[in-house]
Amino acid sequence: MYKQINSNSVFFFSEDMELMLGVLNILEGEEKHQLCTKLYGEEYIGKLKKKYHFLVEIAGTFNKFSINCILEHLLNYPLDNFHLSEFRDYILNLDTLEFLAQCFYFIEKEELEKAVKSDEGLEKFYLEHHDFFYSFLGLQSFIRQRKRYLEEFFAFSEELRTPGFQSEMKGLADRIKEDLSKHQKALVKEEALEYAQKIMGKTFHNRGPYSKFSFSPSLLLPYRALRFFGKDQILFYTLRPAPLENEMMLKQLKTIADSTRLKIISLLNTKEPLRGLDIAQELSLAPSTVSHHMDQLKNAGIVNEEQEKNSKYYSISRNNVDELLKVLTETLGNK
Repeated sequence: MYKQINSNSVFFFSEDMELMLGVLNILEGEEKHQLCTKLYGEEYIGKLKKKYHFLVEIAGTFNKFSINCILEHLLNYPLDNFHLSEFRDYILNLDTLEFLAQCFYFIEKEELEKAVKSDEGLEKFYLEHHDFFYSFLGLQSFIRQRKRYLEEFFAFSEELRTPGFQSEMKGLADRIKEDLSKHQKALVKEEALEYAQKIMGKTFHNRGPYSKFSFSPSLLLPYRALRFFGKDQILFYTLRPAPLENEMMLKQLKTIADSTRLKIISLLNTKEPLRGLDIAQELSLAPSTVSHHMDQLKNAGIVNEEQEKNSKYYSISRNNVDELLKVLTETLGNK
């Protein structure tokens, strides 16, 4: 489904896109939900992982941002009448430098070119960006054998197109229509950027301006929301309910039960988004100390992180914090 909502916003849902998001969820180890295991079974997923072991092993050496980099190319690709096979052909026909430049848009093209041309350039690239790649050999294989990685990714996606998957997608039909109606009503009153922030539960650092906003619901998306931006903005968001589990609630409470982290949260609540260096200066802390605390807050789902070139911008994860406050109110409030 591809539906124009207003002059600059569209609603987009595609079963073919859902297949790719399912693969990304599996490659990330189904950390947020186990719907793929429920839908396909452990045995079938295990067979696919073994069959496409090159893809699985290389993706295992990437951080989450790098695993999702294939989807960055959607910004340069027409979403109306989206077909997985056509998107595959488009990606495979890009040369290596074109592919990498879109995947890692925040890295200078000259730096990427050196990484493509020589092992010396690749090693320098790895050392400067090791936060995104946990293994030099993994990065080397991804770049030197890019086509194999991509072919396995799209083949894995196609193998998720089972009768069970198609039945699950048919069952979403009414929910998709409801979401479309909700967006149509909301975007009469709100600007698309502000509305996107509410859905994602964060304050964006990169605010465009964007020519077009795409809102895309998903069942298999590994996260609550995932945003891509360039000339346009694409926002994927989950259709799954997200109740706060006791284990996560306890983790969040333990994380904020620290005076420094509480000061960071208070600062972000008034000045978000901020870089780590900004936080360090505001609170007179060492950058390494801030980095440690931001990792703790991010892992607990208290803050969001947005990459902008070589900087990371942090903001409060409003959806998660609102859910925590709701559970605490229900637990401790007057009966």
